[in-house]
Amino acid sequence: MNWLKRPLRAAFDYAESALDAACGARHNPLAQLGALGWFMFWLITGSGIYLFVFFDTGVTQAYESLESITHDQWWAGGILRSFHRYASDVLVLVTFLHFLREFALDRMRGRRWFAWVTGLLLVGFIYVCGITGYWMVWDQLAQYVALTTSRWLDALPIFAEPISRNFLSNAELSGRFFTLMVYIHIAAPLLMLALMWVHIQRYNHARVNPTQPLMIATAATFLVLSLLAPALSQGPADLDRLAASVGLDWFYIPLYPLVGSLGSVTLWWIVIGIFLVLAVLPWVPPLPATQPAEVHLDNCNGCARCFADCPFSAITMQPRSDGSGFTEEAVVDPDLCVSCGICVGACPTATPFRRSTALVPGIELPDHRIAGLREQVEAICAATPGEPRILAFRCPHGAAVAAPADTAVAVIDVPCTGMIPPSFLDFVVTRKLASGVMLAGCCEGECYQRLGVNWTEARIAAERDPYLRDRISRDRVAVSWASPAQKSMRTKALRRFATALAALDPAPAKAEPTSRAAWRDEATRFVLPVRIVVQVLLAVGVSALVAYFSDTPAVELRGADEAVVTLSFSHAGRLKQECRKLTPEELAKLPANMRRPGDCPRARWPVYVELELNGQVVYAGMHQPAGIWGDGPSSLFERFAVPAGTQQLTARLRNSGRDSGFDFSNTASVELVPGQNLVVGFHESSGFTFR
Repeated sequence: MNWLKRPLRAAFDYAESALDAACGARHNPLAQLGALGWFMFWLITGSGIYLFVFFDTGVTQAYESLESITHDQWWAGGILRSFHRYASDVLVLVTFLHFLREFALDRMRGRRWFAWVTGLLLVGFIYVCGITGYWMVWDQLAQYVALTTSRWLDALPIFAEPISRNFLSNAELSGRFFTLMVYIHIAAPLLMLALMWVHIQRYNHARVNPTQPLMIATAATFLVLSLLAPALSQGPADLDRLAASVGLDWFYIPLYPLVGSLGSVTLWWIVIGIFLVLAVLPWVPPLPATQPAEVHLDNCNGCARCFADCPFSAITMQPRSDGSGFTEEAVVDPDLCVSCGICVGACPTATPFRRSTALVPGIELPDHRIAGLREQVEAICAATPGEPRILAFRCPHGAAVAAPADTAVAVIDVPCTGMIPPSFLDFVVTRKLASGVMLAGCCEGECYQRLGVNWTEARIAAERDPYLRDRISRDRVAVSWASPAQKSMRTKALRRFATALAALDPAPAKAEPTSRAAWRDEATRFVLPVRIVVQVLLAVGVSALVAYFSDTPAVELRGADEAVVTLSFSHAGRLKQECRKLTPEELAKLPANMRRPGDCPRARWPVYVELELNGQVVYAGMHQPAGIWGDGPSSLFERFAVPAGTQQLTARLRNSGRDSGFDFSNTASVELVPGQNLVVGFHESSGFTFR
């Protein structure tokens, strides 16, 4: 899959670099897609609660009540309706981008599969919430959604009668089914919220809110969009007529036009196939196996720092098992550990200064042992001549470290910069193995291992244990956060860091308490006027995209001179065998509680039906009885576009198992007007009806 991931990764890297320059790394929206999804959910929930207070759930009153909310109190209900609509669309957009980005960055394979799979389930809930929400408006789009959804669901062999029969005509529309949609629209978000909580359970310190400036900017954008392009209904639903076209929300119902062109069954197979392909992506191809972190109880005092810092909740603190005086010990769950090494950087015993005993910390990675790291540091620094000399610990998910021509740089790759204990920085500087140390990690706004960037900076700034001691000048410790697309930025940072080191006194000086932040190159950012312009253009571009595709382009439902004929019934065919009266001897053999006057086999004949239009058969089909025993009714719901004007319709039905001929037949001459929905129904007592 690398052939697909590489270009996607490059596209995201360049887009994030541009947004870093425009918005700053902390407020980059692409780095906070998951948190933006949570924010959209809260906006949708808050606005939905307000709308529900004034919404009339009656099927005939729903449209009028929503029109009143939209226009009579435009200053509150109208704006919040637009918030509800546009936040729902943006939720789909950020969810899609979030999935695409996680796939491009390869952050869904191996032990990180859980969030990916639960995220796929969340997508289903998003669409259930959105589609039932459109249903409740009960305008022309809602009518299209109701009929198409019913037709699609009817392809599943789980319903005794077609759901579509609930929407035959205005006279037969049941308010109970509409009320069911209201309950689903309320219950689905509650279940979705529970699944959202499950979705982040394996993530420690999960981000569920974007930064405050980003939230304010998003809400302000929605407010302006709501005033300039308010969400409106598309005219009241009328089941006796079919609109010529409807504006489709292409975020939620892009597949609906395919129900008519491909067929419901084919579309189900396509959707199921896409879901299965996405569901197996974390294991295709298999991720190379890595050994999880291991705990050495001889050096573990149960301080719980590794537990607090693990990004993936792979470490728990449990009662001591070795009989020592400490109360707890760290236990690693191998099914959750991604071998990032951040727990190693949190362990106070992972210090390279230890010489009297073997360098075995309380916790470490078998593939990247601390003793081996110390040996590698000493060897590579000794083999790198020149001054000033920089030792760079590089995350493989960030930009490459390319040494400038006049700078001596030694590079050691580690799973994450958060794996480097602060004592290693102390060791390199105080032993003069290098003039300075650079922690060259991945993207600042979104660390590949989630918390490596945050914990590294907090430890250097003495804000998180274990921290870098004040005897180490932060002028000799640099951080560089850069994505693979920001290689030039990292090279520039190396050059400037080398220049700064050359100007320092060779003897390491103790830092003042006010200078605990690590050295870092100034981020490349646009000047303030340009940043403002770019941010405004970004908001306008996203708003225009959302506003346009929320109801454009329209879908043509019928020709200008076409009407619709709906053929529908639910009718039980005759019994295949007539009831037979039981003899006294047969009754005597039955238990007393099972005695009955006759034996009536339950199986019924299938129902065959034909529909002719002006002498030509437009429909012919055999419909099997429902139920496991074949004793239920045979049901049908089919629609046909027919020319408007005078038409002669003939309907015939056979339900007795005969090979030829018909048991019921009726012919009618009807005058159809464009858009009319003529229902051809059947009941055994009255035969076929045309209305």
